[in-house]
Amino acid sequence: MKKISLLLCLFIAAQSFSQGKGYVINGVMKKAPDNSYLYLTHKENDVAIIDSALVKGEKFTFKGKTAEPNMYWITLKKIENPALIFFVDNTTITITAEIDSLAKASIKGGPTQDDYKTWLQMQYKYGETRKGLIMQYNEKGKNQDQARAQKIMDTAMVLERAYEKDIVKFIKAHPKSVIGGYAIWSVTFDWPKIDEYDEMYNALSDQVKKGKFGILADDKIATIKGITVGYKALNFAQPDVNGKSISLSSYKGKVVLVDFWASWCGPCRGENPAVVAAYQKYKAKGFDVLGVSLDQNKEKWLQAIEKDNLTWTHVSDLKGWQNEAAKKYGISSIPFNVLVDKDGKVLAKGLRGPALEAKLAEIFDK
Repeated sequence: MKKISLLLCLFIAAQSFSQGKGYVINGVMKKAPDNSYLYLTHKENDVAIIDSALVKGEKFTFKGKTAEPNMYWITLKKIENPALIFFVDNTTITITAEIDSLAKASIKGGPTQDDYKTWLQMQYKYGETRKGLIMQYNEKGKNQDQARAQKIMDTAMVLERAYEKDIVKFIKAHPKSVIGGYAIWSVTFDWPKIDEYDEMYNALSDQVKKGKFGILADDKIATIKGITVGYKALNFAQPDVNGKSISLSSYKGKVVLVDFWASWCGPCRGENPAVVAAYQKYKAKGFDVLGVSLDQNKEKWLQAIEKDNLTWTHVSDLKGWQNEAAKKYGISSIPFNVLVDKDGKVLAKGLRGPALEAKLAEIFDK
């Protein structure tokens, strides 16, 4: 028994030493010409780190070390949309692929990659079912079969609930795997519930929470909460028209409409008269507006403010769609707004025209 224990200890020590030395990716890229290059990319702190390997006899090797299990991808060009995506631990990984069909590569090696495969299988299963339901729904909608279309929608909602439950089960079954954090970060639910996101995140181990994908998952949940009714709105600060930094938190004690817009946005400009009317009617009662512009041209931004008579405070970092506040709030289309109460919590979002007037009347005309 002592001999077996000693051998086991030596084996574990050897494995630990091997992992400490880093990873080795050995691969076969069928149809790849000799002396061509393949590129291995991963990201650290949102910065792309790129390595290259020479192909000889269709074979290639990458060597390196990863601080934690991380997503990597191999491409035929240095900058290219990835098709061959996998997760790397500090271990040996074997890849067999064909240059014309990278997405179908066989990838073996590493516990995180095994978890990723399990995750992809679950994604595929639900993805195919969802795709079929969408096709059915579109067909029934064209035929104006509203009753049948509603039944398909109800089925889709049941599917979504089952999908969310399976993700929770997956994370609870793999609490020490970074794929749990990756799952939370990468999935977009049609009907998200905060308590379900919290349940998923809380199932992660402390080590995963502290790592890259745990942090990404936490940031995503914070963003979702920040635009969810009843939760504290995400704070941000940007320069106003004079360059002075203005923060959302400085509006505490007021009901404020955070209005995302731009001078070049026709629907935004069309909505502005309704916002002006609401502002004029309720500003004396504690209502205010903070305009956040997705402009890049300051002159056009200022001209639109003056022309539309927008007499409240306006801010912008002049980065267009890359506006940091808009990114923080997950803005993908404008106009969009978030109504925040006196304590900084979200009251409502996406209020336009009569809906904004009705909500403000509910608050101030009691």
